[in-house]
Amino acid sequence: MNYFTKASLSLLASMVMLNAAASLKADKPKPITVPKILKATYSIEKSLPPNLVVNAIGEVNTGGYTNVNLDRVIYKTIPKDGIQDYVLTAVSPTGPVPQVISKVKASHTWKAYPAWVKGIRVRGVGEGIVLIKFEQSKPKPRPVYRRFTGTSKEGSFEKALAAAIAKLNQALSEGGIADASASWKVDSTSGQVGGIAGLNQISVSIVAERQPPWPWPRKKQPQKLRQQKKPTADK
Repeated sequence: MNYFTKASLSLLASMVMLNAAASLKADKPKPITVPKILKATYSIEKSLPPNLVVNAIGEVNTGGYTNVNLDRVIYKTIPKDGIQDYVLTAVSPTGPVPQVISKVKASHTWKAYPAWVKGIRVRGVGEGIVLIKFEQSKPKPRPVYRRFTGTSKEGSFEKALAAAIAKLNQALSEGGIADASASWKVDSTSGQVGGIAGLNQISVSIVAERQPPWPWPRKKQPQKLRQQKKPTADK
């Protein structure tokens, strides 16, 4: 076998391989958009910065779908409504498959997602869309507790408790709240007996929380800050 024969065979083998690769590439099915989105959920991973995890379940007309992916749409400009779009895709089957309606699912994790995202929208075909807006959860206000103490010089627990509750009732309307209510519990009791004066005194302290809450007490400024310099007379 001479040189030219070897070269011709090598060239022929290369052409056969290229034609086969091109044929496989041409026959390779492309992913389609899943027609109907059944469900979409999201969760926010408590990391620093946080990650957004989106899960989607779609419906297809037969079994055998593969390569299911949930793809995030990339924008040139940020959407004004703050809704991030996703597309659920899958590759259609090429051979015999069960002719039954089937479910496909995929998830997507967006690491360090930006603060402008206010919700997600998973797109199907036509009306097969699921839109979820994030809950704008507000932090719960910290409860404001106040202590009220009543005293009975007759050693009566009931009278001391009644005096403490009376002080609570007086404080209910603070801030102009006419219909406020409060829950309370006994926090401590103390007393004094005996001595030259023959003491028989009992004090009862209760801790109460009002609805709506009392305003937070202002922090007292240090005395040095409270003292203002007297203005000097103009000469």
